[in-house]
Amino acid sequence: MDTCLKLFCVRCLAIPVVFFMLCLCGCGCDLGASPGGSDRLMVMTYNVQNLFDAYVTGNEYPEYTPEEGWTTDAYRKRLGRVAQAITQGHAMVPDIVLLQEIEHANVLQDLLHEHLSSRGFQWFAATAAKDSAIQVGIISRFPITDARTHSVQGNRPVLECEIDLGSEKLVVFVVHAKSRREGVAETEGQRIATSGVISRRTEELLRKHPWRPVLVAGDFNGSADSYLREGATYQTALVPFDVLKADDYARNGSLLVSGGVPPRGIWYTWWLDRSQLLLSHADGSYWYQGIWETFDQILLSPAFFDSYGLEFHSGQVGVGQHLRDEKGHPNAWNVRTESGYSDHLPVYVVLTGR
Repeated sequence: MDTCLKLFCVRCLAIPVVFFMLCLCGCGCDLGASPGGSDRLMVMTYNVQNLFDAYVTGNEYPEYTPEEGWTTDAYRKRLGRVAQAITQGHAMVPDIVLLQEIEHANVLQDLLHEHLSSRGFQWFAATAAKDSAIQVGIISRFPITDARTHSVQGNRPVLECEIDLGSEKLVVFVVHAKSRREGVAETEGQRIATSGVISRRTEELLRKHPWRPVLVAGDFNGSADSYLREGATYQTALVPFDVLKADDYARNGSLLVSGGVPPRGIWYTWWLDRSQLLLSHADGSYWYQGIWETFDQILLSPAFFDSYGLEFHSGQVGVGQHLRDEKGHPNAWNVRTESGYSDHLPVYVVLTGR
């Protein structure tokens, strides 16, 4: 079931406007302004590792309650850490940030109000799944003109947003797939269920608009090459497009990925692009059981390689010194000591031609 969302503009103090009307009247938002002032667009995905506010609603993890010492001051400190991870240590300030493991839309409002509205972030949206303590969301320096959620049975929903860049519309999907906690093979079916929902929806979109720029990003809890890492013994949510049975896997819900210019129906990931990896500052975005994993993906449709409009320029991992520990691994957030940032590193792409 798809659900339309209310959207918010931070300059309007987050007063919701019904469905897709984004503060068109009386709020002072300049919808035609270009926040970046250049022909480059930076899109980031970041699993922030449990961003909870200081209010008790009943869905919180136990450690984020007053009884366990979680306070308003700690929450405000946490917001500052997340804002720092987003804006510092990168070649440019991102224009669009896709976030995982946020409690609800209110924390995005606070993040923008306290830290990021001064950087041009005005728009945000988030899922609101009642059976999940954590949600996915988006903040943007460009207007979000449409948003909806796509439910995935037994899993977190997928957030779909349309963003008006002025020259064209960009469609983004925000993903947080099932974790591997109960076993990699045992939980792969749930990740395939999520990729299958994305596959069907993006196929529908691209059938109508074959050259619409579509971007799918978030924490997939599976690497770009998981199929090969697991010995090519069973289907995975992401599958290299040139392996045996790739077409069969695609029909059964997998997203086919490539490190080269993708043909129709295939998704580009710079994690499989040797030329990009040579320039990367890290071998992955998540340190899992002693190895780097590329769980945090930004998948691009063929429109980013058609020499028209938005074009892929480069991909990178955010590896500012504060984001890593003394071993070079992600400097995970520690709720007890109120230190660190996240157990994931932010990942981003730079697009040109806006």
